[in-house]
Amino acid sequence: MDGVLVLWDVDHTLVDVDGLGREAYDLAFLRRFGTPVVHQPPMAGRTDRAIAADMLRLNGVPVTEPHLEDLREGAEIAFDALAHLLPARGRALAGAADALAAVAAETVQSLLTGNVRRIAEVKLGPFGLTGYLDLEAGAYGWSHEVRAELVAIARRNSHARHNRHFDRIVLVGDTPEDVGAALAAGVGVVGVATGRYTRATLEAAGAHVALDDLADTARVREAIRTAAG
Repeated sequence: MDGVLVLWDVDHTLVDVDGLGREAYDLAFLRRFGTPVVHQPPMAGRTDRAIAADMLRLNGVPVTEPHLEDLREGAEIAFDALAHLLPARGRALAGAADALAAVAAETVQSLLTGNVRRIAEVKLGPFGLTGYLDLEAGAYGWSHEVRAELVAIARRNSHARHNRHFDRIVLVGDTPEDVGAALAAGVGVVGVATGRYTRATLEAAGAHVALDDLADTARVREAIRTAAG
């Protein structure tokens, strides 16, 4: 697997944090704009930048860069304040730690997530998952509204970090949006049916390999190799 860059989604792929991310954005919106969120934007598989823009638009706040930055900063602060709830309300998904450890022993891996980096790190931290990942080599959801655009960002970041070009990249995620982003960027993708979508749905979306979960480490490694081509 050497020479393959593996990029993991966070929510419902590696961890389930029981909606604390949404709670952080709701709390940030209330604090920064003085009114509660009435109309919730869809979140699954989307970048935080796209979600934030929709949250502003749907709730009557102009979508400007200062307002977006206010919301991002507020959400990071709110999530830090909620982080003490993660051990009780959140969990690492079955096999996630073993899968990360196995891949880390073979090649470089990072995140490609819709989360802003600070929130992604906080979500993973209590479950001991960050140590397996080169967080500088990935891409995060504030860099672009379109998830597929994050692949090019991760490619640049991994090259700068390791002074090498990764000609094979594999995304691992739980939504059709993860699959679509990989296909649009021309890279491999492993779908895992650990969120709201079934394996059949992920296969229909075009995943090169789809798994029910990450529980079988050998199957995860083989899936990544297959998706890498």
